[in-house]
Amino acid sequence: MSSLRRILILSCVLCAALFFAGCAKPRNVVQLVPDPDGHVGVVQVTTKGGVAELSKAGCAVRVANGKSAPTPPEDLTDAESEALFGQARRALPTAPVRFVLYFETDGAKLTPESQTLLPQVLATAKQRQSKDIAVVGHASRLGDENFNIELSRKRAEFVSRMLIKEGIAKESLEITSHGSKNPLVVSQRLNEPKNRRVEVTVR
Repeated sequence: MSSLRRILILSCVLCAALFFAGCAKPRNVVQLVPDPDGHVGVVQVTTKGGVAELSKAGCAVRVANGKSAPTPPEDLTDAESEALFGQARRALPTAPVRFVLYFETDGAKLTPESQTLLPQVLATAKQRQSKDIAVVGHASRLGDENFNIELSRKRAEFVSRMLIKEGIAKESLEITSHGSKNPLVVSQRLNEPKNRRVEVTVR
């Protein structure tokens, strides 16, 4: 779930007891951290005793048990956050990297700008030694939907062939096509350029 990226929950009471040795009872700690893209959400920590809301990166609350109210939000120092959550944070999977490659009208030819982006896609896949790369083709609303599905498939296959040619294992690729059903931009233009695309997600 997305909360894995937004909050880190210390479930090991022993670790909390060691860190907060001066507390009468060990407390669980919930800290809000940004998403990989820097976005900060809002998290509510609810117990039978009350509710506390976290909306600022780095803020945390402490909970003694399920009956007690969470403490008021407070800023954790970098040292506190590292001591409590450093190991858990490093154990989280690396966030996926997403690329969007755009195409010329009615074909499987990349725009010049997207052509220059391909080396970055390859470098990311090789650096991560990725075995899970999604290649999803899309089309604008111009034309019959059966044609658009076929066109988006050709676009996805074109990008996949380029990746395979440069050493990416075929088994690492998951190729799908959506036709015009998932537009990147909702537009009155049937031939919206930003919907003629392939999205590559490197995990």
